[in-house]
Amino acid sequence: MTACKACVLTCMDFRIQSAVANWLRERGLSGKYDYLALPGASRNFVAEGKLALVEYSYRLHHIQEVYLVHHEDCGAYSLGDLPVEEQLARQRQDMELAARLLKERHPELKVYLAFLYLDGRMVELTG
Repeated sequence: MTACKACVLTCMDFRIQSAVANWLRERGLSGKYDYLALPGASRNFVAEGKLALVEYSYRLHHIQEVYLVHHEDCGAYSLGDLPVEEQLARQRQDMELAARLLKERHPELKVYLAFLYLDGRMVELTG
């Protein structure tokens, strides 16, 4: 039986699902993660219950890693008129807040941040 290694929180946008799955496969995570696809990924992390969902994964499946994946032109942010680097900067604030909350509550978790451009490039960010 394969153990669950990670929880992935990404946006529900259909345009990114294939690229996210490929990226996770390249990281050796196929079949080893809980997948949460919700509008805006870690946007409104606490208010919309996303923290609680990640913590379910932690308690039930004993995950060791969390991946927060955001993307260009996210409708939950309504920033599509801004240059992509400004979109990234705004979304990164939410990713970093979510990562900080997770690390405060579960210091043993490794938290990874990533941003997907719609051309398929995935950029890993440092917290």
